[in-house]
Amino acid sequence: MDKTVIAGNFSRNAGSYDDHAGVQRMCAERLAGVLAGGDFRRVLEIGCGTGIYTHLLRERYPRAEITAVDISEEMVRVARKKFPDGNVRFMVADGERIAADEKYDLITSNASFQWFEDHAAAFEALSGALANGGVLCFSAYGPETFKEFKEVLCAHFGRRRWLSSSGFVSRGRLETLMKKYFKSVHFSEERFRVDFFSLLDFLRDIKRGGARGEGLDGDIFLGKYVIKELGKTYIEKFGGITATHHVYFCLAEGVGGSGPLPCADVRGMAEGSVLKHPMPCRTASE
Repeated sequence: MDKTVIAGNFSRNAGSYDDHAGVQRMCAERLAGVLAGGDFRRVLEIGCGTGIYTHLLRERYPRAEITAVDISEEMVRVARKKFPDGNVRFMVADGERIAADEKYDLITSNASFQWFEDHAAAFEALSGALANGGVLCFSAYGPETFKEFKEVLCAHFGRRRWLSSSGFVSRGRLETLMKKYFKSVHFSEERFRVDFFSLLDFLRDIKRGGARGEGLDGDIFLGKYVIKELGKTYIEKFGGITATHHVYFCLAEGVGGSGPLPCADVRGMAEGSVLKHPMPCRTASE
């Protein structure tokens, strides 16, 4: 992952991010629910973005010292404006390289760990930054994200790793690393499906929401004619313009902890939520 490109994409679209973060918002709410029952005094949020999840953390832990970091200076600027009383400490920093000179009761992140370059090194560092009994809780995107668009691109241009999401860490790899550096590991995954009016609508959404990562791999220009042809194939294959967001939810305890986790178990989450864009989020169970 080229983090310079990724940070630049998020910075350029920081002002519109909240309008295109329906799945990320739902994931933030799920994470807040997983953390029910915990009493954390020192909290580190990695990849805070525009502060969607930060707001939920602030509400749930009003007495906690919350430090929120993001690699994008512009995203941090937008987030900081949402907390005019200054009760959250914001920092521009790479969450993958957090120094362990401070200890936290909770390290948490919503939809950012997929951008890590070295998960093994990151988890080792995060484990060292947890206080005794500390908890790591996060969501991260998996490699099936935008699988429909990948299939359409391959049908037109041949097999290759067209999207950054193809390189997102697999569940098996993530679970192996979690069990190496943490204990009491709980793991769940969910596939949100978002429907769009057109392929152009989908492309605009992932651009303005920062989810496109490094963009398309290769020298392909998506002009009007190409987008039209891709849209036809998309509808032929899937009956409409639909996009999967493949998301992991992870909860674990630092190696120095003891006893049960003071949080909900992530394994009870339902699969297969469906969102309509740009309508309000609705799940399959509603």
